[in-house]
Amino acid sequence: MVRPGGTFYIFPKALEADANAFCMKAKEYDLILVPSDSFGVSGYFRMAYCIDTDKVKRSIPVLERFVREEYGL
Repeated sequence: MVRPGGTFYIFPKALEADANAFCMKAKEYDLILVPSDSFGVSGYFRMAYCIDTDKVKRSIPVLERFVREEYGL
């Protein structure tokens, strides 16, 4: 078996202990994030970037707004 040199997602720490609640709040901003509980780890979320580059670029300001409005950061 050959190990891959990379992946198409990142796995950052959620800004609250309940990653599921964090992802549900993000969904209100049309951001689709997957709570890490689905992968046997709590407190993180998975965000894929294997989509069209323009979609990734458009999502960055939305993610910034979500974090600012919901968490004051």
